[in-house]
Formats: sequence, C-alpha cells, structure tokens
Amino acid sequence: MTIRPFPVPAEGQQSRSVVLHRLREWAEGQAEDSIAWYLRDKAVRRRVSRVLRGCAILLGIAGGVVPLISAASAGSGASWGYVLLAMAGGCLAFDHFFGLSSAWMRDIATAQALQRALTEFRLDWTTAELCTATEDHETDLVVQQREKLIRVLVMRTADLVEAETDEWLSEFRSNIGDLSRRSGWPTPAAQSPAGFAHSVEPAARQSDPT
Repeated sequence: MTIRPFPVPAEGQQSRSVVLHRLREWAEGQAEDSIAWYLRDKAVRRRVSRVLRGCAILLGIAGGVVPLISAASAGSGASWGYVLLAMAGGCLAFDHFFGLSSAWMRDIATAQALQRALTEFRLDWTTAELCTATEDHETDLVVQQREKLIRVLVMRTADLVEAETDEWLSEFRSNIGDLSRRSGWPTPAAQSPAGFAHSVEPAARQSDPT
C-alpha cells in the first residue's frame, strides 16, 4: 500500500483555495488508493480460499467414498480414504492458519467502510460549497471548514487501515500460538504490540504470497 507524497505548497504560493484543492485531491487519492488495494487483495485471497475449500470438500467426499467402493469390490484400497481425508484436513488447516477466508472478508468490509467515508466527505464538501456559494471562498471560516473536512477524511482512512491491520496482527499471533501449542514448538518471545505493529507495515503485507 503506497502513500502519496504530501502536497507541500510551492514557495510564494498565496492562494488558499489552490492549497485546499491540492489537499483535497491528495486526501481523496489516499482513500481511493486504499480502497483499490483492499479490493485487489480481496480478489486474490477469495480466489485462493475458494480453491482450498473446494478441494477440501472434494477430497472429503472422495475420502468417504473410496473405502465404500473398496469394501464393495473386496479391494485393498480402503487406506487411501485416510490419505484423502488427511489432504482435505490439510487444505482447511492451510486456509485457517494463513487466514485466507477471514482476510478477504475483512478486506471487503474495510473497502466498504472506506468507500462510505469517501462518499460522506464528498457530500459534505459539496454541501459546504453550496452553503458558501455567495461568500468569499478564502475567508478564515470557510478555509477552516474545508481543512476540517479534509482532516476528517484523512484520519478516518488511517483509522480504518490501522484497525484492519491490528485485527490481522491479532489473528496472526493467535494462529502462531495455536500452531505452537499443537506442534509442541516453543512459543516465540512476546513482543510489545507497539513494537510489533511498527515492524509490520501494511506495505509488507503486499509481499505476503498468501
């Protein structure tokens, strides 16, 4: 998830309306980029999750049918049923450990929340434009209103992304702990939430092959 450069006003630029216009474009661009990232991530994770769950269903059915067929034909292939069932369980475990199903559902929920925040911002901005259509667009009160709207959109975008990232971190820690308990591996040393959160940036999640 890339962050757009902050639009620093050019030296000697005095028009506050121009500065507000650039800030508005930057804030809307940040929200639109975040929405696009979550929609792309959702599409990939949903596709992989559906493939894994579909394979688990097919393997589970085959694992139950193979022993019956083997028994009916007096064959010796009943043991393959256990192999197929184990493979079905492996598909579900892979999906659960990497949080594919839960991740794409979080992605779509976050994208919808960001879209709502962006729509509300645009409606509020348009309403403010209509209310001040007959006034000087560079009065202190108008500038403060516009700056407040921009600030609200930027903070809501950051809060939604941070909330989704915190939820992902919580699920990741839980899955790691569950895997350690089941396998008997030593649990990694606990890290402070703040330090761990800073060490795992949202951009790093893009490199996650899952």
